[in-house]
Amino acid sequence: MLEKATKARDSHMIEVTEWKSFMKALNEKNICLAPWCDTVECEKRVKELSKEESLQAMAEANEGEAVLTGSAKTLCIPYDYGD
Repeated sequence: MLEKATKARDSHMIEVTEWKSFMKALNEKNICLAPWCDTVECEKRVKELSKEESLQAMAEANEGEAVLTGSAKTLCIPYDYGD
């Protein structure tokens, strides 16, 4: 079971470096690995921007089109980027 779960998680993990790619990956229900400045202000900005864009996309969406229905949040720092 662990192997199956790890493969499923890994197949939905996407590295992104631009906001447009970040939102696209989130809307496709992926986990985004993205650079982060490690501050509370950045975390709040990610939440705010993703919520704003999500609400805008929902308003513009056609019936049946799947879009992110909330705001993104930072969860962890999975890698050592070699500070």
